[in-house]
Amino acid sequence: MKKILVVLMAICMVITLCVTLTSCAHKCEFSTDWSKDATHHWHACIGEECVEVADKAEHVWDNACDTSCNTCGQTRTTEHVWNAGEITTKPTQAKDGVKTFTCTVCSETKTETVPFTGLTVDEWNDAFSSSSVENFTYNEASSTKGSGMTMDTEVTYKFTEDKAYVKMHMAGQTQEETVNDKLTANALRKQMVDSIRELAVFADYSYDAATKTYKAVRDIKIDSLDASTSDITLKFNDDNKLVELKYTVEFEMSGIDFTATSTVTLSDYGTTKI
Repeated sequence: MKKILVVLMAICMVITLCVTLTSCAHKCEFSTDWSKDATHHWHACIGEECVEVADKAEHVWDNACDTSCNTCGQTRTTEHVWNAGEITTKPTQAKDGVKTFTCTVCSETKTETVPFTGLTVDEWNDAFSSSSVENFTYNEASSTKGSGMTMDTEVTYKFTEDKAYVKMHMAGQTQEETVNDKLTANALRKQMVDSIRELAVFADYSYDAATKTYKAVRDIKIDSLDASTSDITLKFNDDNKLVELKYTVEFEMSGIDFTATSTVTLSDYGTTKI
């Protein structure tokens, strides 16, 4: 019996020694490439059937919007949190503007095109302020037709800081006058600006992007003819200055039906000379 026990003990010692020798014979060598999953990365042992790992850690992101781990390059899908955006390039009639949005998490930016949709009420009103139309040239060409007759009229006004010039051509006759009195010249300028302003109330027009004009959305009263029309348009340049006013109106006078067309152009802002 003792012999049997001795033999068994000897066998166990041999087995234990073999296992120990086998374990000590394997030294883990880890890959230089990262292994990874959705949350961690590590260096895996390259030994056959060895499951040992080294350097296991969670992925490293710069912030909640970062899509690539700084350590192993693992990628993920994230969503930016955009603010309401701000206009960084103002749109004009000549060119679309730009609106810039900024992520509130990582400060990443994106842009979108902003089309021009018309002047603001403040910009519109400023176009008719005294400072905007102090020095300019006004031309009006009109034609009135009725009962087989046509009467064409052309008027030119030039206004500077202290002078005014008037030229009128009607029925083959031309009249010219220079107003050198500053008060009289300014009164005449104010009269002309007021006559335009009465036809150009902001709420009465809508912007038409195709023609870059403002079209009346209701009837506008033409006081000089005691008639109304919705066939009236305004045009501004890229500096938000009025450069054209056009209208066609039908009216009756002394039992005769007339049609009047008029085109007013304003030019030479700030450069008009007399």
